This record gives sequence, C-alpha cells and structure tokens, in this order.
Amino acid sequence: MSKISKKLINRNAFNEKLIHRYFFERIYLGKDKKNFVPDSLKPSISKLNLVVPEHTEIYENYRADFTLFFKDSDKPIPVEIKWKSSEFNKENQIRELKKHNGFLVSFDEPTSKDLPYVKINYDDFRDWLIERIETLFEESISTKVQTNLGSKIWVVTLRGDLARENFIKMKRECGSNLNFWAFKHDQKAMKNILYLEKGDEMIFLFIKTSGNERSAMIPNSNEDINLSEAYFTKIVEPYYMVLDGPQCTFFENEPSVNKRKWPHFFDFNRVENFEFKSPINLSRKKMSLELKKQIAESSNHGGVLASISKPDAEHLKGQIRSQKNFFKRN
Repeated sequence: MSKISKKLINRNAFNEKLIHRYFFERIYLGKDKKNFVPDSLKPSISKLNLVVPEHTEIYENYRADFTLFFKDSDKPIPVEIKWKSSEFNKENQIRELKKHNGFLVSFDEPTSKDLPYVKINYDDFRDWLIERIETLFEESISTKVQTNLGSKIWVVTLRGDLARENFIKMKRECGSNLNFWAFKHDQKAMKNILYLEKGDEMIFLFIKTSGNERSAMIPNSNEDINLSEAYFTKIVEPYYMVLDGPQCTFFENEPSVNKRKWPHFFDFNRVENFEFKSPINLSRKKMSLELKKQIAESSNHGGVLASISKPDAEHLKGQIRSQKNFFKRN
C-alpha cells in the first residue's frame, strides 16, 4: 500500500491568550486568589494592587505575560503562563523570571523545581470557560467582523467635587475628541469593567444628596437627587491600562505603579451633554426600584459602573432631557 498523505484538522482550538484571560480574571476577581500564586506570595495576596499584561520596561529583552505589583513593595513580580511547563524553555525568559522572583503557571507540574510554579486546576478552568464563553465569543468575533456588540447600558454616579473637577479637566484636555475616564481599583468596578464592550452606552451623573444620605446613598430612598451635570456617552475602547506618560497620573499624583488607585481606563465619546445653570431635582419616586438601587450602588462604591436596563435608561434620559435650564454643549 502506498503511503497515505493525511490531512488532519487542527485540534487545538484555543491559543495561549485564553489562559492569559483566565489567569487575569481569576487573580483579580476569583474567590480563591491564593490558588494563583506560589506559597511564597500567598500571605501577600490581599495586598495585590495591579496585574499588568505584557510589561516590558523593567525587564531585559523580555516581555512577561503578566507583572504583579503589590501595595507594600515596589518590586515587580513577573508571571509566565503556558499550556505545558516544558514550553517555557528560552534562557533569557528563565533568567529574568529567576532574577525578579517570578513564577510559572501551567496545567502540569514542571520537571525542574528551579522556579516557583502554579498548577492550573482543570475543573476550575472548565467552569470559567463555560461561564464566560458568550462574552469571549462576542469579543473575539468583533475584532474581525462587524457585530451587534454594545447592547448594554451603564450608569456612573459621582457625588464628590473632586470627581466633577477631574471630569471638567478631562473635557478641557480632550474637547470633543475621544474622552477618557478611570475607575478606582475596586472589586466591584473590576468585575463590571470586564463586561464593558465597545458600543455600550454609559450615563454619567454628577449629583449631590442631603439628609440621611450624606455618607452613603439609600437604595430605596424616594428623596429627590440634586443633579448638576449629566453626560450620555458611547464606549469606544472598553478597557486598558496606562503606566507611563501624562494620562497615567491624570487623576492622581502617585507615580509608583504599586500604589496607583485609578489604573483602569476606558475611552468614550460624549453624545449628549447637560450642564445645568443650577442643580435640578431628579425624581426617585418615578424610578424603578432597580434603577434607584443601581444609582446608589455606583455612588456608594466610589463611582463604579453599574448596569441598568434599557427601559430604566430611557426613563432616566427622559427625565434629564425634559429639563429646560441647561447649556447643551459638545
């Protein structure tokens, strides 16, 4: 029999970026973050500040898959992620990982114990993939073809004078061009940021409350909200980090990466702008319980993004558009 030329299909449907995403989400948002660092770092996991993808500036001819920054240390920790530990075999990468006390993450145990390592739990990875498959599918296909991404609507409620001043400063810097904003490093914010997509709508509310809500908003309150400004926006770039240049410290003066408080950025266009001559009363009596809850949720976590339904968004926008005493600017 003559030799058969077999035409095989590729049975590896996923590339390495998939386990990168898994690691990123689990170490930021997972309940058992200790499972994603070696024993030496477990006592410090509560002080984890930033997980930076593909950092290059601090290494010699090497780009780490991730770099971990802890609040109590200015020493970066590189992380290398592979399907199999044997794939991590380049001398310069191994040298840099050892030099900076980094570690390897893979689905198996390395034969050499020269480097600290973390073994991925197969069942946990499968569960995460099942949970996230729809979002991963939409994000992947949208990078190649036009899709119906951007169906979600978010509200961001900001009560402090500093937030308003920062937004004004950002508008002055960007004008009608692409705008940007940053979220504080907060568990609630990070969870929602990873569901933010290009084309989503976001409503910014700059408000003040009084009486029993001086320290925190009451989710089921029917007291009117004093609204000074509102912006209806469209998301252009859902999530990124900036570690260098003027934007990285635009909202804070902290130069140390391990101490940054507002590292999570996104870009948007302002579609409608409402700057009121004097604060207007936004009626909570007319809002649904869920809308009141999400407005309070955003405010009470420092202005994080909170998801709202389309009917609630239309009601909120309708209340704002019906007001007469505003300057409408681009």
